[in-house]
Amino acid sequence: MNRRNLSIFIFAFFLLIGIPSQAAAKESSSQVKVSQSIPYIDASIDAVKQKDFNQAETSFNTFKQKWTRAEGEVRKENLSGYSKIKTKMAAVSVAMLNEDQKKSEESLQMLKVLLNQYKEGQMANSSAKTSSKHVSISAYLLKIKEAKQSLDEGDQAQSKAQVEELKSLWLSVEGNVVGQSQKVYNNSERRLVLLASSVNNPNENKKSIQMLDDMEKDLTPLANSSYGMWDAALIPLREGLEALLVIGALLTFTKRREESKGGLYVWGGTITGIAASLGVGFLVSYVLSSSAFGQNNFLINGWSGVIASLMLLYVSYWLHRNTNVNRWNSFMKTKTEKAVSGGKLLSLGILAFLAVLREGIETVIFLIGMANQMSYTSLITGILLGFGILAAIGVCMLKLSVRLPLKPFFMISSLIVFYLCIKFMGSGIHSLQLSGFMPSTTAEYIPAIHSFGVYPSLYSTMPQLIIISMAIIVIFAQQLKKKKNNHNRHQEAS
Repeated sequence: MNRRNLSIFIFAFFLLIGIPSQAAAKESSSQVKVSQSIPYIDASIDAVKQKDFNQAETSFNTFKQKWTRAEGEVRKENLSGYSKIKTKMAAVSVAMLNEDQKKSEESLQMLKVLLNQYKEGQMANSSAKTSSKHVSISAYLLKIKEAKQSLDEGDQAQSKAQVEELKSLWLSVEGNVVGQSQKVYNNSERRLVLLASSVNNPNENKKSIQMLDDMEKDLTPLANSSYGMWDAALIPLREGLEALLVIGALLTFTKRREESKGGLYVWGGTITGIAASLGVGFLVSYVLSSSAFGQNNFLINGWSGVIASLMLLYVSYWLHRNTNVNRWNSFMKTKTEKAVSGGKLLSLGILAFLAVLREGIETVIFLIGMANQMSYTSLITGILLGFGILAAIGVCMLKLSVRLPLKPFFMISSLIVFYLCIKFMGSGIHSLQLSGFMPSTTAEYIPAIHSFGVYPSLYSTMPQLIIISMAIIVIFAQQLKKKKNNHNRHQEAS
């Protein structure tokens, strides 16, 4: 690995992580005013449940009067949060006008969630003087209990809003969780997707409660745990390994072809991905709250995973084709410099960028989540150790892969890249489901295999099966072609 680039990365990383944002000591005037308006939303919800739309409208109008007193300050301090609240208020008004009990209650519950998030400082805040509060695992557990209670009482609208809140707040706690248990992290994310589906069906309330129970049991032991140096080291090591495999395969490929420009494209994409990841970390630390960024983070991870998967599919196919040494030698002789340095090299840089961005954002967010939970000495030592081990693995991987004979090199590389293709596709679609971009419908007969990005959903599993089917067809077709060519050569010889 390039030591200079690695040093720049680590220095920038320390600059970002070493100065955590400070939570506001006191509630702002707007937060107090918003807090005073929430009881009228509760009164409106109670009236809607009784199908008393006149009383519901009266309570909602009183809320709007209270809201008017805070509206200017909220708009000034938090334009994004203000827009979300106003949009949901409009949805409540339309639902009440149509006397739609279900939509009225659901919209009111979601409005209440937004108001509470603003009151607690868990929404995006553009003010330079204050930053959003960090949500602890203990606070997250309280919200899980509230969602369980709503489901137990059969309050479908409120439980639906609370599950949406659990999804939006997940980014605030996932760094604390993954630092202690990758298994709990994987299971919690999977259950959040399952809950988004089951909470819409009153007949599946018991199933939803059971999943919340399981989440609570998994997260409770982590609530008061402390972190050490190795916890910080494992984050970059674990998250960066997959990106390293992609970059290593691309760098080795360009080195085999003696194509210096190709290496520059790969390094350019890598450094750009690192810079983008650090930029996102800065936004989450100093401009946005984790909960406000949560949905966008899932979208970024989702789309970057899906696009990278499709690009890796082609790379895997290309590597597999060149397991034939004669084909590779012929390729090297016929490709001119102009053909090599065209758009194909740019695609290598884009692939490196996507691989780093996908893993880099999570690495930065996870470490930010741990920053206030351990000493700076342990944090910095752990980060140095993690990236040091990652760099050593990268150097060894590059040296060994270059020395491998062509056929084993291409065979091993194609298998690694194909594995990453499958995993990126599954985890990418899973992230899109967490963001709400794709439906969260589940298929319980599909097992969850996190190491391969397999989740109990046809939306994520079907594309993976299609990719595997395509690979089998390609291999089968190549074998038939090889047998046919051998047969023709044998006939010519005879």
